[in-house]
Amino acid sequence: MLDIKWIRENQESFVKGLTHRGSDDPRATLNQILSLDEQRRATIQKLQEAQARRNAASKEIGNAKAKKDEAAARRLMEEVATLKTTIQAGEANEREIEKKYQNLLATIPNIPASDVPVGPDAGANKVLREVGEPKTFTFQPKQHFELGEALGLMDFETAAKLSGARFVVLKGPLARLERALAQFMLDLHTSEHGYTEINPPLLVRGDTMFGTAQLPKFRDDQFSTRRSSPAEIPPDEIDPNTGGIVRSMTTPLRDTLWLIPTAEVPLTNLVREDIIDEASLPMRVTAWTPCFRAEAGAAGKDTRGMIRQHQFSKVELVSITTPEQSAEEHERMTPCAESLLKRLEIPF
Repeated sequence: MLDIKWIRENQESFVKGLTHRGSDDPRATLNQILSLDEQRRATIQKLQEAQARRNAASKEIGNAKAKKDEAAARRLMEEVATLKTTIQAGEANEREIEKKYQNLLATIPNIPASDVPVGPDAGANKVLREVGEPKTFTFQPKQHFELGEALGLMDFETAAKLSGARFVVLKGPLARLERALAQFMLDLHTSEHGYTEINPPLLVRGDTMFGTAQLPKFRDDQFSTRRSSPAEIPPDEIDPNTGGIVRSMTTPLRDTLWLIPTAEVPLTNLVREDIIDEASLPMRVTAWTPCFRAEAGAAGKDTRGMIRQHQFSKVELVSITTPEQSAEEHERMTPCAESLLKRLEIPF
């Protein structure tokens, strides 16, 4: 989540960043978060003042009784009783404000870097360089799924029988090719690029998904292990005491396990809530995992073939480093990925 202090001190940058991301009414979002922040701080201050007065009055009761001033003791006890009620109401109000505040913060996306092109879609992206020449065919090339089905290497019909739409069964040489490509990528990244291979869990808790922003915003694109679909699970809330996600009813969300949509989720969360010696950074890790995505917003798109599948395999690279070294580490990571395409002679 964005730091509220940064939002307070960089209000125009916040609005500009959300505008570039196409967010609806960024100014209203800013006003809402600042209002909740002000209410939250004011409520906390009043609570602290009431608690301090209750503690002081409790001590004064003892002093009054020691002096046998029963009238003063009764007055102070009445004040403490009133303060107790006030504090209980204030704590309930603070919890409600905190919940709204944390939930709103959890839906706000990161602000794009200043050099990111601004535009409505990928068409606004700038081509920085091109490597290789796309192959020119003397005939109309077939789609990948046409070749796969004709060669008996892709079986969408059987996959649909097993699991429904947006799945595929890979057979024979194609299944072997996928495994070989993943092995090639892992070996290259670990032996030449300094990454450590990780074999992480494929099922993770809700707070792990929250750690990489899959929850709560993209919850409808995820698969959960509960019998009901993610859309039928009550909305996520943020625990104001721990910052973690809980179910809005009685069962903690941690009792629900989620299928990872990318290995980025477990890899990034390896260090969540840990204190790391800066001297040990950067921490570079890689993993090859199945990935699972509901593709809730993909209705009618790429309905044939292996694009937008509910399950697919992917090799992920993650570098954990300091904010100051983040851009430099990202620039180091890019040629690591490019080297795969170059060795496979795939133009890009």
